[in-house]
Amino acid sequence: MDKTQTVAALVAAILIVLDYATGLAKGAAAHDIDSGKMRQGLWHKATYLVVASLAIILEIGQKHIDMGFNVPLFIPVCVYIIATELASILENLIQINPELADSPILDLFHTDHDRKDAS
Repeated sequence: MDKTQTVAALVAAILIVLDYATGLAKGAAAHDIDSGKMRQGLWHKATYLVVASLAIILEIGQKHIDMGFNVPLFIPVCVYIIATELASILENLIQINPELADSPILDLFHTDHDRKDAS
């Protein structure tokens, strides 16, 4: 893996852990910690790791085998995981602290596209 791939994997992994932690905090704040939900969440996180592993394996394979395609896969997979985990973390934080929903701090996470849609 090159440096960009390593950083993308690291950011995705950290956000996966933060999402799990904020989900646990959300459950604790609501007095609703459910081991079934926790297991399901871990399985969902595990599938992200499998998809990312498949992407890197195929990228390495493309360098040595003519697979009929040669496209970057790992970075787009990591970006998708990062975006998904970020949205989930923000949702968890809003459920823990509903005042954040109208806070200007969350505006930092909105894209220009989001702002145009809100207008």
